[in-house]
Amino acid sequence: MGRSAGRHRVTEVVGEQFDMARPDGSLRALLFDLDGTLVDTREANYLAYRDAFAQSGHELTPERFATTWGRDSRDFIPDLLPGIDPLGVDTIRAAKSRLYADQLHRTTANAALVAFLRLVAPTHRTALVSTAKSGNGRQILDAHGLTPLFDVVVWGDDVTRSKPDPEGYLRALHLLGVDAAAGLAFEDSETGRLAALAAGLTVLEVPHL
Repeated sequence: MGRSAGRHRVTEVVGEQFDMARPDGSLRALLFDLDGTLVDTREANYLAYRDAFAQSGHELTPERFATTWGRDSRDFIPDLLPGIDPLGVDTIRAAKSRLYADQLHRTTANAALVAFLRLVAPTHRTALVSTAKSGNGRQILDAHGLTPLFDVVVWGDDVTRSKPDPEGYLRALHLLGVDAAAGLAFEDSETGRLAALAAGLTVLEVPHL
């Protein structure tokens, strides 16, 4: 599917959820996940985590990492490494954050969805709600020219409870000044979908890139 066709298809799908031109302004805000939704970061994330695990003497395979998609590393590292202490978790997380910059060239924007975001950003409130940490997340946004497109950004380190808890989405809605009934979330993972639904949002599921 070409970029133009993909953009129009995204617009059609959103139209099935909400009439964006309705005079009552029923759709006021669009809330987007980052990893896997707006940008394909799977390979970059895996390689950075693989090397971070290795620096701490642990192995991380693609198969094991695939089970963590959409989850916060504060949650999945202890699951992958039973018995690891909090300091060990923090060490891996810090190493991953340092290593990630070297993998940014492996990330790819979802061209159709980004084109749609650029189309609607001038007329709708927009938010990014991600489990990514702010340091790495900002690198992704800057690398793909997405930073100016959001009115509100909520990173994983801005919340206490990560997806599937709705805290991030609830925080974004509060900052946007919009009720959940007037918002639409875009998510690729089951974890993210559950978080958005728990916040009262309608969710449009984005196929894996």
